Amino acid sequence: MEGGYTGRHVNAQSHLTDPQGIIKNIYDAIVIGAGSMGSATAYHLAKFGADVLVLEQFQRGHTSGSSHGETRIIRFFYDKSFYTELMKTAYAEWRDLESASGKSLLFITGSVGIGAKGNPYGRATRQSLDAAGVESEWWDAAQLGKRFSQFRLTGDMEILWQKDTGFLRAAECVSTHLQLAEQYGAEIQENTKVTNVDWQTDVPTVRTENSQFRGRKVIVTAGAWAGTLLAELDLPLTVTKQQVCYYQPTDSKLFQPNRFPVFTEVTPDGEFIYAIPAFGAYDKGGRVKIARHGRGQVISADTPERTPDAVYIAHIDAYVQERLPELGKSTHTEVCLYTETPDEDFIIDAHPHCPDLLIAAGFSGHGFKFSALVGRMMSELARSGKTGFDIHPFRIDREHKISSGIPRLQS
Repeated sequence: MEGGYTGRHVNAQSHLTDPQGIIKNIYDAIVIGAGSMGSATAYHLAKFGADVLVLEQFQRGHTSGSSHGETRIIRFFYDKSFYTELMKTAYAEWRDLESASGKSLLFITGSVGIGAKGNPYGRATRQSLDAAGVESEWWDAAQLGKRFSQFRLTGDMEILWQKDTGFLRAAECVSTHLQLAEQYGAEIQENTKVTNVDWQTDVPTVRTENSQFRGRKVIVTAGAWAGTLLAELDLPLTVTKQQVCYYQPTDSKLFQPNRFPVFTEVTPDGEFIYAIPAFGAYDKGGRVKIARHGRGQVISADTPERTPDAVYIAHIDAYVQERLPELGKSTHTEVCLYTETPDEDFIIDAHPHCPDLLIAAGFSGHGFKFSALVGRMMSELARSGKTGFDIHPFRIDREHKISSGIPRLQS
C-alpha cells in the first residue's frame, strides 16, 4: 500500500457475502469504532484516497463509551516529555481540522496547576515544558488571586501557569471528523457490532452479527471494547466507571472561558482534580465541569450500570466548596468509561502476528487531545507500515512492560 490508494469507493452492498458465502471486493481499510480515535483515523485515511469502511456498534455520538460530552482539556503540560513534544503537532492538527471544516473546535483559556509547594508532579511538568521550549510561570497565591479571584487557596501552595492550555468541543470534534470522512467517500455503518476479526486469512476478515467484510488493513479503535475484541493478546486494559460533575455558577460571567482557566490540582492525598470553564448549551451560559481523574470502579464495557455515585458527588461538592465556593453544589452528573493501561500510556501498534491489523487503545483519561494526531499516525501506519512520529513509548512490547502496573497521574 506504499504510495497511496486508488481512491475508489465501492458500494457497501458489494462487500457483503453472496448466497454462496463468497466475500466480494476488499476495502483498503476497515476502522472498528467511530469514537475520537476511529473518527480521526477514518478522516485521514479517506482524505488520502482510501476506500474506508467504519463499523460502529452504536449510533454515532453515543454516550456508552469515552468520547461523548461537551468538552475535553487540551494542554502541553505533562510529566513525560514525549507527550509535550507530540502536543506541538496535535495542536496544529486541530487547527487544520478547524480550517477544513470551518468550525471553531479549540478554545484557549490558559491553565493553572495547583499543588503543594515542591510537589513532584508539578516539578516534573515544569521540566517537560522547559525541555520542549513551552513557556510557563510559577505563581504564588497572591498572583493567582489577582488574576483569578474565583479561587480560594489554603496552606502553602504553588501554581503553575501555562498560557496555551484550553479545551476542545469533544462531541463536535468526533462529529466533524466523521462528516469530513464521509465527504471524502468513507462509508460509516452504525448499529453494527463486530463479533470477530479473523487476521489469519490472506486478507483480514471482519465479522459482524449479520455480515462480514474484508480489508487490506483493519484498524481497531474500539475503546473499552478493544480488549474483548483482541482477547488473544490479553492486552493490559482496564475499564472503569468515571463520573463528571457540572456546576451552575451564581454569576456565570465569572466562569466563562475568557475569565476562568482550565485548572488542575494534585491534592495532598494524591488525587488529581481537573476543571473546565463554563461552556455549552446549559441555560446558554454553560456549566463548569469538574471531576477527579481515575479512581473509578472496575466494570465491564457492556455493563448497563450508569448511575452516578452519591458519595462521589458529595466528595467533589466538598472540594468545590473549599476551592471555588461560588459554584455551590453540582447540578448534573455524567458517567463515562475509562480504558487504561497500568502506566497510563497509550497502545499504538500492529498486532504482533499480523502487520495488517493495527491497534489504537488505552487512551482514556488524557487521550482525547491527541486524537486528531493519532488519526494521522494510524493513517500513516496503514499506508506504509510506519509513521513519522516516535511511537516507541506506545508499543505493545515496550521496555517498561505495561503489565507491571506503574501508578501515575494524568488528566
